[in-house]
Amino acid sequence: MPTIRDRILEYLKRHPEGADDDELTAALGLRRRQEANNYCRQMVQEGLIERRSAGGKIRNFAKGATPSALVKPEPKEVHSEDDKPWFWEGNVQARVEQHLRDRGYTILRTADTAAHERGKDIEAKKGSRLLWVTAKGYPVGTTSTPRNLQAGHWFKDAFFDILVWRGENLDADLAMAMPDFLRYHKLLEKVQWIRPHVNVEIFWVCENGSVLCDTRK
Repeated sequence: MPTIRDRILEYLKRHPEGADDDELTAALGLRRRQEANNYCRQMVQEGLIERRSAGGKIRNFAKGATPSALVKPEPKEVHSEDDKPWFWEGNVQARVEQHLRDRGYTILRTADTAAHERGKDIEAKKGSRLLWVTAKGYPVGTTSTPRNLQAGHWFKDAFFDILVWRGENLDADLAMAMPDFLRYHKLLEKVQWIRPHVNVEIFWVCENGSVLCDTRK
């Protein structure tokens, strides 16, 4: 099982924009800010991370992160409907589906993302455990709707799916699948308090195709 040190280092490697102690505390579900502060100071002495001022706050960076990397890059514009980017919902769904197969799940059903089919995006089973997944991509944005605003709407839709499904089945395992963008991490931090009540797992799909699991309850 990964230690807190391992989780901090993994999080910082995935976020070259760095994170302050408060952000690490919320993102990793630590009990108090001082816990993150103590670990980070120790890891600085061991040469694993750096602490430096950025944007008026002391932030932690994995060794090698550039000082100017304060904002995670937004996805590139897409100019063709046939040229789907890695963060498109269908690609997120496909990556998580393969990830589940690799973990021994049987895929019972998948929604047709391209046709905007409603319902559960992935229904899977492992042994007697049923898993329902709601998947979201990351918006390209339009002249009338900024990406961050649209991403907020999509996140709320996904979280509402989880709340409704928990009411349908108290025993099913539930998960949200999203591309690994800072905006979604920030939104998730705001609702961490409710996760123990709904028991939701998070699948983060990265640009390189890997899937990272946040199983905190």
